Amino acid sequence: MTVLLAVLLSGVLLDSKDLPVSEYHLVFIDANALLIEVAVTGTDGKFKVDHAPGAYRVQIADKTWESVTVDKSTSNLKLHRPAPVGPKPEPYVIEVIRGTQRDIMRVPLDLTVPTGLERFE
Repeated sequence: MTVLLAVLLSGVLLDSKDLPVSEYHLVFIDANALLIEVAVTGTDGKFKVDHAPGAYRVQIADKTWESVTVDKSTSNLKLHRPAPVGPKPEPYVIEVIRGTQRDIMRVPLDLTVPTGLERFE
């Protein structure tokens, strides 16, 4: 019996014109609406994340979320970010402490839970 602990996902974030979106913060939350990871796209719009199998939501724009299911067949993600509407939001400051490692990042995100996100499959 093989137990799948984590899956390395690689992907690309494209805008509404299919051009790569560089240096964009993707917010991943789990089925319990807990923040799992904030991934940043590179200059080519590509990103890599390592997640345990399960259902996730990823915030690809203000109040725009996409469902992602991670299992052994998941390896590449192609996400499309809609055209921005309105002014750019002010960034939030998130402090992440892991052991003795301390990182501070500024992330433009909306931490409100989308409707119907309490339980999803």
